[in-house]
Amino acid sequence: MANKNQGYKINWSTNTITMTKKFAAEANQYGTEAYNMMMDIRGKGFTVAIKESAPRKACPTRLTFKQMETLLSCMDYADERLAQLHIVMDAGKGQKNQYEYVRRWFLKNYPHFAETPVLNSSNHLVAPRVELMPEAAEPLKLTA
Repeated sequence: MANKNQGYKINWSTNTITMTKKFAAEANQYGTEAYNMMMDIRGKGFTVAIKESAPRKACPTRLTFKQMETLLSCMDYADERLAQLHIVMDAGKGQKNQYEYVRRWFLKNYPHFAETPVLNSSNHLVAPRVELMPEAAEPLKLTA
């Protein structure tokens, strides 16, 4: 049986070879080692199948920057909130992963963003006042 890291798996009992999309693309290039191997395997009567990738799980906290901006623009003090978001986005550029840095800040300050909105008398979303992280504070540490 082939190593899983090679991009294909041979099932000898059913005479099938299952390959990843990446390996299939390489096998379509004339003259490559993958191409030669696939021609040899197909000549021996094997059936070829492409492995379907697992569907990506929906994550409700996987907001885009645009979605964060849209939500904040609907709230009271929208200009201040958007300015805070942009400051955190700029600060995140110096981090290992800017998106994760901003996302954690957003979820910390707006944990109820996905709930049914409550509007005030001015038809703005009700949300608590948000304070920027103090400059002397320790930067967010990302976990792997």
